[in-house]
Amino acid sequence: MKKVVWITGLVLALIVGYAAAGPYLTVAAIKQGVVDNDSNKLSDNIEFVTLRKNVQKQLNDSIKDFIAEDPEENPFAAIAASLASRYVNSVVDSIVSPAGLAALMQGRQPPAIDRGQNVAPPKKENLFKYGKYSYDSISSFTVSVPNEKGSDARFILHRNGLSWRMVNLIVPVNESP
Repeated sequence: MKKVVWITGLVLALIVGYAAAGPYLTVAAIKQGVVDNDSNKLSDNIEFVTLRKNVQKQLNDSIKDFIAEDPEENPFAAIAASLASRYVNSVVDSIVSPAGLAALMQGRQPPAIDRGQNVAPPKKENLFKYGKYSYDSISSFTVSVPNEKGSDARFILHRNGLSWRMVNLIVPVNESP
């Protein structure tokens, strides 16, 4: 009987340990996927559809906030915001890409996709180098990475069963250059 109790306790401890280590393992897999530019590994650990929707909503909300600030002072703000909202998809594509994620993981701005920049592959040890890891709840985990302006990009992972996936990215968009 003691043997069954010990085995059950050991199995439960292993499951709890795996569940607690889950987001760290997912972050490590995302880092490796970015370094290897491996879309399969990234799609195993990132819910791209949800991530794109969340980043797109964040950018659209930022544009709306820009319009609402003081439209009387700048009558061209609404026109500029209208034009900017047309380019949100290309900005989202720039952010939600291996190069864009790598830049944010290192505290830099994502490269512009229309400038034809050639970006050197990142080194794994530089990704999340200054990241702060924290559990928000038993089903939510955040990695915050500060940038040179003191704002944080926040990578948010959610748990589904015992597996974790990145579902949101909070990008500091209201910074002055």
